[in-house]
Amino acid sequence: MDRIGIVFYSRTGTARAAAERLASLSGWPVHEVRDAVPRFGLGGDARCVLDSLLKRSPDFRYDGPALDELDHVVLIAPVWLRSLAAPMRAFLKTQGRLIKAYSAICVMSGYGGFRAIDDIATLAGSKPRSILLLKQYDVLAEECDASLCRFKEQTLAAAGRAGWDDPVLPAID
Repeated sequence: MDRIGIVFYSRTGTARAAAERLASLSGWPVHEVRDAVPRFGLGGDARCVLDSLLKRSPDFRYDGPALDELDHVVLIAPVWLRSLAAPMRAFLKTQGRLIKAYSAICVMSGYGGFRAIDDIATLAGSKPRSILLLKQYDVLAEECDASLCRFKEQTLAAAGRAGWDDPVLPAID
């Protein structure tokens, strides 16, 4: 059986909620990427903006398994200012090339999910097997279970394919 794990970053708890919900639906273990320095209050907001605009790589903490120990990684990250959240970008800069295969979920309040997926693909050096873009409101209102269930099924189908090079990227919703 394939070893599938969920790796997420969340500042406000929305991506965490999506990761925990997917874990409860799938049984996959969850591992968190955390800020080395917490982003509380107005100062934390300012750091988010500057890190995104300047494409900085902030320090992070990750205590999960090495990504090359997993057969398939589900990356869950928020979108900041229409791009990938800086801590997940920093994590993927150092760890992304270890990923054998992956799928991605981006949580956003508005727009920028596809741009964040492009960021992930660039840092990982390959395209995801499937993607899901979730609106923050749907996650917080607990109205994303159907999408997460379809994503789980699609991930299971894609995880077992050796030599996957599908020209069409499957997306949910």
